[in-house]
Amino acid sequence: LPVREVKIDKSFVLNMHDDENDAVIVRSTVDLARNLGLRSIAEGVETTTAWNTLHSIGCDTAQGYLISRPLPAARFAAWLETQQPTQADALARSS
Repeated sequence: LPVREVKIDKSFVLNMHDDENDAVIVRSTVDLARNLGLRSIAEGVETTTAWNTLHSIGCDTAQGYLISRPLPAARFAAWLETQQPTQADALARSS
């Protein structure tokens, strides 16, 4: 199967600020994905600190409770319409 992205398990993301080994795994996975021309996706983003760290190391996409709890498809469409693009989104689209 063709690979387009690498997903970083939430167990590493949740502990990356308390466990240097997890931080190394997260940074290394983002670097590996970038060097292979793949996108990186971090699971388990629950704090703005984690969000900011992931953004600063070049992680492409984040998912987790900070962004939204799981939603039924019908509610997702309504939620998506309420989201405003951020400066980071604008920078990502321009690169």
